Amino acid sequence: MFTFVVTCYNQAEVVTHALESIRYQICRFGKDQKFQLIVADDGSEDSSCEVIEQWITGNRDIFERVDKLFREKNAGICKNYAEALRIVKGDRFVVLNGDDLFSPYNLFGVTDLLDEYDIVCTAFIKFTGSGDMIRTYATYLDVVLQNFIRGGILRRSIKLGCAVMGTAVYRKELLTEEVFDFILRFRTVNDRACFQKIVDDHEELRVCYVNRPFILYRISENSISNFNSPNRRLHNQEVAQLCREERTSEQSVFFRVMLYLQEKSAAVRANPNYFVRLMRFFSPYYFIMLWLFLKNYREIVRMEHELIDPFWKHCSDFSSKIKKRAEKSACCGKNKDHL
Repeated sequence: MFTFVVTCYNQAEVVTHALESIRYQICRFGKDQKFQLIVADDGSEDSSCEVIEQWITGNRDIFERVDKLFREKNAGICKNYAEALRIVKGDRFVVLNGDDLFSPYNLFGVTDLLDEYDIVCTAFIKFTGSGDMIRTYATYLDVVLQNFIRGGILRRSIKLGCAVMGTAVYRKELLTEEVFDFILRFRTVNDRACFQKIVDDHEELRVCYVNRPFILYRISENSISNFNSPNRRLHNQEVAQLCREERTSEQSVFFRVMLYLQEKSAAVRANPNYFVRLMRFFSPYYFIMLWLFLKNYREIVRMEHELIDPFWKHCSDFSSKIKKRAEKSACCGKNKDHL
């Protein structure tokens, strides 16, 4: 069995886009497989749960099992994420935020790489609320940098916030109770906490990177990727807390200093003053990025172009088709309700 996990909070207008992209993957690439769908709603105050229920009713036949975790009160991203992962039944699984989409390319080909690797780092293309793909190459520097961080550097970099992006897929057996407990100490840093704990608990992880869009990542006013959102400020405060956690157990004096500087940099990112936030560029995180960029400049530039140029138009058309499909599905559901 293969499991799709969707996490949602106040995303009634777009969550069916995410679900339709799952339907596309199953119908196009998932023949002869059985599927579990887990939808975890974190106490949405809009009609997200009703919209999800309606979509599931119309598409129940493509899933072997459906689990709905609809929380009455908001508990935070981390709790929503951890509780959904606890009930994964599939040998392989992927997680999608309720406002994002899976790309139009075969995701099962990516998860099949877990036969050989423990973690598969994946790429994404960002798009705006209006559906425009963001094609600025420099935007994807930290994405393609995942290709260059391995071994001991991987462990250190993850603790400083580099290397593995939240869209990575990983082996189910890496999710232990210790990992869940660590994630639940936070509200917003679910991906960072998850990978940080996994790296702490496993000495030699086999990691690879696939330079093709795996997810289409929506940028909105309230998304964590938006530096001006309230969620981003809380996120930065918790990133600083992650650095403090690591500092308590770190043996190297030099790296304890690096973690201290990164902690202060994360706190600076949460400052409402734009000029104070510019000080984040003096953090160890950015020095690692700069070192890797200078060392691998030509290859990084090539990979940024290879990530965007062949795919952005297809992804843009796919996003539009998914939106139309979701609107059509919603209309059909409403018509059924009126019969």
